[in-house]
Amino acid sequence: MFKSVNLLRLNQGQELLNELARYCEKKDITSAIILGIIGSLEKAKFGTAPKDGKWGWDFDEYEGHLSVLSAQGSLSVYEGEKIFHIHMCAIDPLKPGQLIGGHVEEAIVWATVEIYIGELSYQLERDFDPEVGLTALRTT
Repeated sequence: MFKSVNLLRLNQGQELLNELARYCEKKDITSAIILGIIGSLEKAKFGTAPKDGKWGWDFDEYEGHLSVLSAQGSLSVYEGEKIFHIHMCAIDPLKPGQLIGGHVEEAIVWATVEIYIGELSYQLERDFDPEVGLTALRTT
């Protein structure tokens, strides 16, 4: 199923999406499943469905020593541009039992982060869905 499986380890202060994009560029990866992400963050910005129930995004920002419990997603192409679509769930140890998360907009590493990348042998592509105003993966 996978052309290759890669592991990217990030260090304190690195920004997850920027480093992931740089790594995939270096390895010439344009189509992948982000199998998982674990580690810790000092800052995160997540996009979530709007609280008013309308189409679009709300954004929530968090700071502290956040533990990443789970994250997965994809790398695809839309009109020649690489698109990472990653959702993450994390917890702040100072607020036990309260999960935070959503669509990753920004994530700054605290101690370390490990990203497991399953490179695909075929190209994932996105199409614009005018009904919701967003791009969506093309069904294979």
